[in-house]
Amino acid sequence: MSTDYEQLGFRCGIEIHNRLATKHKLFCSCSPRFSMAKPVAVVKRKMRAVAGELGTKDAAAVFEYLKGRTFVYEQYPNESCLVEQDEEPPHAVNREALEVVLQVAKMLKAEIPDEIQFMRKTVVDGSNTGGFQRTAIVGMNGILETSKGAVRIANISLEEESAGIVGHEDGNTVYRLDRLGIPLIEIGTEADVKDPEHAREVAEKLGMIIRSTGKSQRGIGVTRQDLNVSVRGGARVEVKGFQELDMISSVLDGEVQRQLSLIREGKQVEKETRQAQPDGTTKFMRPLPGGERMYPETDVPTIPITKEMLAGINVPENWGQKLERLKQSLPADLAEQVLKSEYLPLFERLVKSYDPILVATTLVSTMKDMRRRGIKMENITDNHMEGVLQAVKLNKTAKESVPGLLEMLATKPRLTAGEAILEMGAGALTEQQLRTIVQQVFNKWPELVKEKKQGALMGEVMKEVRGRIDGGTVARVLREMLE
Repeated sequence: MSTDYEQLGFRCGIEIHNRLATKHKLFCSCSPRFSMAKPVAVVKRKMRAVAGELGTKDAAAVFEYLKGRTFVYEQYPNESCLVEQDEEPPHAVNREALEVVLQVAKMLKAEIPDEIQFMRKTVVDGSNTGGFQRTAIVGMNGILETSKGAVRIANISLEEESAGIVGHEDGNTVYRLDRLGIPLIEIGTEADVKDPEHAREVAEKLGMIIRSTGKSQRGIGVTRQDLNVSVRGGARVEVKGFQELDMISSVLDGEVQRQLSLIREGKQVEKETRQAQPDGTTKFMRPLPGGERMYPETDVPTIPITKEMLAGINVPENWGQKLERLKQSLPADLAEQVLKSEYLPLFERLVKSYDPILVATTLVSTMKDMRRRGIKMENITDNHMEGVLQAVKLNKTAKESVPGLLEMLATKPRLTAGEAILEMGAGALTEQQLRTIVQQVFNKWPELVKEKKQGALMGEVMKEVRGRIDGGTVARVLREMLE
């Protein structure tokens, strides 16, 4: 029996956060990436809650402050500097990142202010060395069209990513500074989401819009969704921690049921922030933050947005237009998978030089399977991917070897595609070498040859040549030699 969410007084809005693939961080020239090097130094800090612009302290900040924790920050040579340590004022705002967010604002038909003013948002859980996050509204009052009607976009913001948590040791919380300061786009909707499935659709479409700029980073944790949800008689609860779209529906439905259960028991639903768990449940994190945590950023000058500047911001094609274009070179179902994939920008680049179907299946099927098996996808670089595809194009290896080569490169990222081919023994066979192997199989299985059992013989040959020549060539040669 389906749930009637409208009857429950269901209200839900979404916040989506996405790291941008720009040349440098938001307020310095450091590389916006995770470092492969070991930390070169650490700094220690304690945080305290401070009054906001209205003179009051945010409840969530006070809650974190009372824990009395010490925070340790790991520094990296090319990915962090004095800005991340909060020992130097922020540099000029990354214009590339600003232009990407302006692109998204235009795509969502949002109102863009005449001036961009950065604010400080109090954060004392240790995820920022300064005790605050810099954030600026770039667009307001936009619209996202969905299958269940228009969803109003409340705000589109540009902000700095938080530090990445490493763990806890000796009573301290350890963070790494390479993630801190990476440009981040945040899009928040009004409470127009109709039900859990609609929430998934909204999050997916917003993600597709960001990826259409070609400036979205890739990988686990790059995109995060937060949900604000309540039912009649309950209270607004923020649920954080969604990194997979597939979690949204089940966690949202679970939170609705949790609130309904409390209401039936005569208990109060508290305004709070909760963390989504892998099993679909949520757990308490802290009180819900309020407006008290915001105050002006005095180290970053306001940025005027002129008509000339906006005229120079090009709007990418929308997903409907892009889907129709992708269908010109891909089957419809594969085109839809590519469109929804985090690898869309990479596909757009690689497809100019390599077979569209091979590129698409590698990015949306092979890579998905590898991630499901726990393989470290972040180790596979764009150069690795292009090297493997180029080897197939130049007949240095077969397309059947692509999954194995990528898996090897994920475990040994210092190898080039060519080196991986040699180490795996995946070099391409010539047709003459294939005919020699087929004859050896014929000699081993004369009864199968006599009865012309092509399927069984094909299986035996593929055991010997898989990954070194494509199956179509094997089938043709086998058929010719059986005649």
